Amino acid sequence: MSGGKAYRHGYYATLPHTRPQRESAGIDFEGILIVIVASMLIVLVTALATDPSLLPTAEQWLRAVLSDLVRR
Repeated sequence: MSGGKAYRHGYYATLPHTRPQRESAGIDFEGILIVIVASMLIVLVTALATDPSLLPTAEQWLRAVLSDLVRR
């Protein structure tokens, strides 16, 4: 058996030494929030570009949201 002979002569595979891994910082909620807001903006712009009759409603909604943000 060549396998046994190889083992006796020291020719066997070993796992490489592993370096300690850094712990992850966790979930990046700020990045997730940015992706969600960007996606919503893309959907809004696409909807307005395909159906211009939505513009007055979107403008009214945007003004309400901005006024709520300014008050806080």
